[in-house]
Amino acid sequence: MSSAANQLTSKEEWITAEDGHEIFTKTWFPVGKPVASIVFVHGLGEHIVRYDHLFEEFNKAGFQVSAFDQRGFGQTGKRSGALGCSGGYANAIPDITAALKRGEIEGIPLFLMGHIYGGSLVLNYDCIGPLRNKLTGVVVSSPLVLASPPTRPYGITLWFAGMVSSVFPSLQIAINLSSKFISRDVKEVAKYDADPLVHGYGTTLGLYDMLTNGEALLKTRYKEIATDVPLLICHGTEDGLTDPKASKEFFDKIEVKDKEYKSYQDHYHELHNEPEEHRKIAIDYYIEWFRKHLPTTA
Repeated sequence: MSSAANQLTSKEEWITAEDGHEIFTKTWFPVGKPVASIVFVHGLGEHIVRYDHLFEEFNKAGFQVSAFDQRGFGQTGKRSGALGCSGGYANAIPDITAALKRGEIEGIPLFLMGHIYGGSLVLNYDCIGPLRNKLTGVVVSSPLVLASPPTRPYGITLWFAGMVSSVFPSLQIAINLSSKFISRDVKEVAKYDADPLVHGYGTTLGLYDMLTNGEALLKTRYKEIATDVPLLICHGTEDGLTDPKASKEFFDKIEVKDKEYKSYQDHYHELHNEPEEHRKIAIDYYIEWFRKHLPTTA
């Protein structure tokens, strides 16, 4: 744990889930008492340390952030040796609940945030998660409601994936997604490609769950969303990995009292990793939204 007076600090820790699985976690602390706690859920194939720069900006604004490397990914996947093996939603939803309990601070507002697959998980949690009504607000960026049309599996492909996953749920498969779509900043793309904790593997069950639960948000699950929990959905118009039109369709369907859809013209997939002047706009808006949704007593 790094520490110094008037400096931002962070703490890395391994925790053991109820089923015995070891999970890597990290918490980023502001200077002084936090104004709120944010629990973050990362995307497919990546890990939480990629977000150090984003969470440090949140810290500077007074927010504490906690996150965990999902099963099969980052340090968690490296330790287990089962890259991409997440166990699907049966593990993901309870893991988010556990993360919220760890991130909860008495008397302090609690937000939930997610990106890409993590964004899809967070939207699903906002619909079916056991602690959803305890949240002060929810923020998602580039959520995987549907994959972008060029990368989206259709009809028989998805049906076949479901059949295979029912017989071989832990079968590892490669996910061939092009890193060029993550950002217009070539330096960020190069960092992503060189990151030893980024990988392109999943399992039949994990990928089938990911795709079908994204679709479920549009079909019927949107009706179950926590209508009293404020929601912000952010998406770049030129996202080549997830479909902004699907995000907007979900947004239009939900009956949340305080909801906002923020579209970023010409932006790629990782809004927080776009070229410097553009990422600052996105990050500043996250902070502005969080601040706007702090209770007046916070």
